[in-house]
Amino acid sequence: MANQKLVMLADTERCVNCKGCEVACRAEWNTPLGFNRNWVIETISISDDGVPHMYLISGRCQHCDDAPCVTNCPSGASYQRDDGVVLVDREFCSGCEMCVQVCPYDARFKNPLDDKISKCTFCQPRIDAGEQPACVEVCFNRALIFGDINDPNSEVSQLLKQEKWKKLVTDKVDTKPNHYYSESTYLDASVLPQEKEPTIEAEVISKVVNPVVSVGFSGMLGLFGAAGIMKIIKRREEVSNDSHSE
Repeated sequence: MANQKLVMLADTERCVNCKGCEVACRAEWNTPLGFNRNWVIETISISDDGVPHMYLISGRCQHCDDAPCVTNCPSGASYQRDDGVVLVDREFCSGCEMCVQVCPYDARFKNPLDDKISKCTFCQPRIDAGEQPACVEVCFNRALIFGDINDPNSEVSQLLKQEKWKKLVTDKVDTKPNHYYSESTYLDASVLPQEKEPTIEAEVISKVVNPVVSVGFSGMLGLFGAAGIMKIIKRREEVSNDSHSE
């Protein structure tokens, strides 16, 4: 369907932490042990009468409209499609991890199997084939709902009209994510986005090139040569400061 905007809803009141979504994702993408493309985190709030309440929050890449991973990618490998899905072009990805360092949700990692950046893609091959993401398909309690918010007849569109939802944003960090959570969900520092500053190398590169446009091989050499120079300069400054302090 043209003019799609794909979003994910997580009904935290339905989640039972069965780990089905995590297992399905790992099986779908052969995720190496020690890394996750999605996860479930527990948060606990204490009511006025002293009763604890636990909330189960399904986390993954938030597919942000104002994604710092996209703007800080020196090669243009990280990009956002017109339907809102944020992806990594593995042919252009150098594994430099600049996008990993600026993600406020810690949703990216360098895959040790191929040294490329990995993350949730909403199961892009599946959704392009008209299927549901693996995590959504196996969620027996229907805690995860995925669809086109621009389609007024879609389930996500109807639910967003009928009920109140919230996003993982703060006063300081609002990347305009396309992931929604039940309004009643208690959010603490373990799930809220953390303010991340780009490295010196990323700042230099972002001022030299358009991060959205993919560059050729020779351009990549130039870019990462610049990053290497910045590291050398930084290291020399550290050595100089150490020498003066002796």
